[in-house]
Amino acid sequence: MNRIGIDAHAIGLQHGGNERYAEGLLKGLSEIDTNQFKFTVFLNEKARVPDFLKNNPAFKFRRVSSNPGKRFLFDLPTNVKKSGIDLLHTQYHIPFSINIPSVITLHDVSYLTHPEFFPISERLKMKFMMPYSIRKAKKIITVSEFSKKEILKMYKNVGEKICAIYNGISDDFKPANNAEIQQTLEKYQIRKPYILTVSNLQPRKNLKGLIDSFSRIQRKNSEFFCSLVIVGKKLWLYDDIFTEVRNSEFKEKIIITGYLENRDLISLYSGAEMFVYVSFYEGFGFPPIEAMACGCPVITSNTSSLSEITGDASIKVNPENSEEIASAIARLYQNKKLKENLIEKGFMQAKKFSWKECAKKTIEIYKEVISLL
Repeated sequence: MNRIGIDAHAIGLQHGGNERYAEGLLKGLSEIDTNQFKFTVFLNEKARVPDFLKNNPAFKFRRVSSNPGKRFLFDLPTNVKKSGIDLLHTQYHIPFSINIPSVITLHDVSYLTHPEFFPISERLKMKFMMPYSIRKAKKIITVSEFSKKEILKMYKNVGEKICAIYNGISDDFKPANNAEIQQTLEKYQIRKPYILTVSNLQPRKNLKGLIDSFSRIQRKNSEFFCSLVIVGKKLWLYDDIFTEVRNSEFKEKIIITGYLENRDLISLYSGAEMFVYVSFYEGFGFPPIEAMACGCPVITSNTSSLSEITGDASIKVNPENSEEIASAIARLYQNKKLKENLIEKGFMQAKKFSWKECAKKTIEIYKEVISLL
């Protein structure tokens, strides 16, 4: 019986994609035949055990600190040693004092391609810790073919260690009913019609550009009645976003909700006129696919992984061009047939992303590494 450790400390920390990945992978693993494996899941001290893992004998849990330094230097190495696991799977970093075979998931290398979008502390951490983790890892999982190419470009001697395994999306993401939508809209004082975007508040997500595009449409088109709803947690370097809102002559039509749990998020996806996600750089990008699964038409960037992930089910725009973004929004707002077509294609595209399939392919990586022991 092989024992796998999975660092899932991001669960419950509202860490966007990192949390989505940790919980989704565990969900997928719980749904497939893993009878030759036992799993030890490392959760932060505040996180609840996911309902789908309760009473599952293949999974046991250990607690680590939500403080990054304490977790990395002390808690995770100590708990790995005590748990007697054969292989550790982490996101990004492998603690220096861990000597068992490890697999990392490296979502993207935006910290190298766009360092201006990160605080100095984050850039330094990634600069000094990632080369070690990449050398140390027996296998590197990334989440798109785009991201794989970027990693190969930025790090030498990765070679055969890297593979691309698409993320999944939760089955919870499906169209909400009208009562659920209305209840959520009342809760956050949102009126239809509205444009929705979902992301952590940070420069890479290009929220300033979206706000500028929204303001341009308002100035040009008196028949455009949408508000703009921004859902997401403050991450870093977000002051410029709030300054852009304060300086907008249409600030009364811009709503920032903060982080939302899935139940409310699904209702907002389902009720939105459209979903606009014009990030500068993504390794995968969960929100456009989640929006599609909820029946919301999508406009997204023509850069990084987003064309690969959304296929022909979205309108693509240059995220550097606010006028182009504004034109796409106006076009979709006015064209009911285009909207219906994107919704139909979106449902089909979203079905391509399954946590169960992600888990099956990840298990094959574990088997490959263990076979070399």
